[in-house]
Amino acid sequence: MIRYRLRQLRLQKEFSQEYIAGKLNISQKAYSKIELSRTELTVSRLHEISIILDFSISEYLSLEFPKK
Repeated sequence: MIRYRLRQLRLQKEFSQEYIAGKLNISQKAYSKIELSRTELTVSRLHEISIILDFSISEYLSLEFPKK
């Protein structure tokens, strides 16, 4: 799942959900819903998160599919 990668990236940076939520000016609960895919992740919100976590959106969206 693509959004699971947000959690992985956040943990690699050793950032809490509270920290990211504060930078986004939203509650921790609202950010948690993003990581849990319980709310829609807009392109603009993904862009904001990519700046905070310092990752490339194109790399984030790249997927490897298993070979048949």
